Amino acid sequence: MDDTHVGTRLYRSPLLWLPCELLVHTASYLPPEDLFSLRLTCRRIETFLYETFSDEFFSDRRFMVTECLKCLLNISKHPHMSKRLSKLTIGLDRLYSSDALPSFTLQNWDADNPHVRRGIEPHKLEELAVEQNWLISSGRFQLLLGEALDNLPGVVQLSLRDAEALREPYRPGSNPLVVSYGTAEVHRQTGIDFLSDDRHLHSQDQFADVVFSIVMLATARSGKKLDAITVDVRRQNMGLSSSAFVIPKSLLGSLGQSLHGLGTLDVAVGFSYIPLGSFAHGSQGFLQWQPHYLFSFLEYTPNLTCLRVRSRGNSFLLDGIVNWLARLADLSNGKQVEASNAYGDSYSTVNYKPSTPRFQALQELELENMIALTESLSKALMHLAATLRRLRLRMIGVTVTTGDEELDNNSRSPNAWASIFRQMSRAANLEELQVGLLGHHTVTCTGNSNRHQVAFLKSEMGVQSGPSDGLLNTWSHAGTVPDMKKFLLDVAEKTAIICSRCKQTNSGYWSSEDVLLEYSNSGWVP
Repeated sequence: MDDTHVGTRLYRSPLLWLPCELLVHTASYLPPEDLFSLRLTCRRIETFLYETFSDEFFSDRRFMVTECLKCLLNISKHPHMSKRLSKLTIGLDRLYSSDALPSFTLQNWDADNPHVRRGIEPHKLEELAVEQNWLISSGRFQLLLGEALDNLPGVVQLSLRDAEALREPYRPGSNPLVVSYGTAEVHRQTGIDFLSDDRHLHSQDQFADVVFSIVMLATARSGKKLDAITVDVRRQNMGLSSSAFVIPKSLLGSLGQSLHGLGTLDVAVGFSYIPLGSFAHGSQGFLQWQPHYLFSFLEYTPNLTCLRVRSRGNSFLLDGIVNWLARLADLSNGKQVEASNAYGDSYSTVNYKPSTPRFQALQELELENMIALTESLSKALMHLAATLRRLRLRMIGVTVTTGDEELDNNSRSPNAWASIFRQMSRAANLEELQVGLLGHHTVTCTGNSNRHQVAFLKSEMGVQSGPSDGLLNTWSHAGTVPDMKKFLLDVAEKTAIICSRCKQTNSGYWSSEDVLLEYSNSGWVP
C-alpha cells in the first residue's frame, strides 16, 4: 500500500483516496468535536491524523493545583502522549472559601441565603479549597509534579499563570483561550468561574511564590533542562517576591544545570521581601545583609536570549534590575562594584554584587515599571547593545541628578531620554523598539512628586498612540538596523518633557498646550 495516501481505490470512501497531507490540512478546519468524530471513523484515518492531533492537544497543557494533576500523571505514563508535551503551565487558579461571601455593593447574595453569594455552593468550595491547601502544605503537589516531570522527556517550557493565554494555533469552534484542566469541573461543582474578569489571587496570598518554589524543586529533582520560564500574574500590584527565587545550597548543582541553558525568562516580580509560608504583606525594604534573590537566581541563567521583567507593587527597590544590569557592565569593563544606596533611605538599591558578567547573548529585553538613574539605564543598554535586537520599555522613568549634563541642569543640553536615544543610535543593533508611558524625574521640580510626563511629537516613522484626547505617549517601530538607527534619532528629536512649572525657568521643557499646538501645526489632531 502506498504510504503517501490514506488509501487506494480499494476503499469505498473517496475521502480515503486523498493524499495524507491534504487530509490532514482539511481536518485542521474542523471544530474539535468533528475532528474527534473523524478520528473514530477508521484506523487508517486515525493513524494519519495522530501526529497533528497529539501535537495540537497534548504539546501545550495547563493544570490547576487540584487532584486533577492525576491527569498530568496519566499523560506522563502514556507511551506516546508523554513524548508530545513540551510546554507545561501550572494555573494559579486559587480557591478561597471566602469567595462564597456576597458583595453587598453588587447585591449578589442568594435569595434564600443572604450570607452566600448567588450561584456559589459554599460547602463544596470549602472542601476544594481545603484540598488545594493540603496539596501544597503536605508536599503531595511536589510529589505529583515531580513524578510527572520524570516521565515527560519533551517538557522544556514551564509557566505559571493566573490569566488565560490565547491558544496558538486556534482551531475554529474551539476555546480561543488555554485554560487550566480542572476549572470546568470546579465551576460545575462550586459556581466559581475562573474565566471571569474577577481577580483570583488575593494580594496577601503567597500562593504564586510557593507554587514557583515547588515547580523549581520538582524541576531540579527531575534533572529537566529548561528553555523557558514564564510567570504571568494579572494583578498589577502582585508578583513573585524575593523568597520565591531562593535556591538552597542543596539544590545549587541540580537546579543550576536545569537553568544553565535557559533561553527565556519572563517574570512578574514584586521587589519586596516576604518569607515563604507567611501571609503578611511583607517588607518593601531589605535589611543590609538581605539581597533580592532574583539577582542570585539570574546568576544561574547566563545564556538568556530573552529577559522580561515586570515590576509589580510598591518597593524601595524602584530601579528593579536596571542598576544590577549596570553593575554587570562595570564588571565587564574591569571596574570594582561597590554597594550603593544612591538615593538615601527613600530610594535604595540592594546590597548585592553580581559575581560575573552575564547575558552575552541577550537579544530581547523588556522592562516595566522601574525608575532608575539616567546613567544606570544608559550603561545597561550600552552594555547589551552588541547583541540586543528587540527592546521594550514601558513605564520606565529616568532620574536626573544635579551633576548630570542634562536639560534640568543645562537648558542647552538634551533631555535625559533624548540623550539615551542618541547614544543608542550610535551603538545599538536594534531591529525593534517599543517605548511607552516613560517618565522623567528630577530632584529640583517640586510638582508631581518630581515626576515629569514624557510625550512624543508627531512623526511619520513607526506607530504612535496615546489617549484619544491627549498626548502621544507610546511609540514603536521595527526594521533593519540602519532603519532603526534613523528611527532612534527621530525619537531623540521628538521626545518632549512636559512640565509647565519647569518651563517658566527652562525653555527646554514643554507644556501640554505646546505639544497639542505642535500637533495642530503638523496637521494632526488627536
